[in-house]
Amino acid sequence: MTTNQLLEIGNKLYSLEEFGLLIRNNFGGDNNVSNIMLAEIFLSKYPQYLCNIKKADSKKSCSCC
Repeated sequence: MTTNQLLEIGNKLYSLEEFGLLIRNNFGGDNNVSNIMLAEIFLSKYPQYLCNIKKADSKKSCSCC
């Protein structure tokens, strides 16, 4: 993992639910926050991961795709 990369996720595409679960498993999180909300919060801070979100679930788009 590089120093500017928080998650080692490869080229796999995730739904927001799956991505939120991945974040929760790696970093933990408040149980009162849903996986989808956790993913949205994370993606707003780290938009470089938007390319790993299935487009049907994401309301945002990345600049590289």
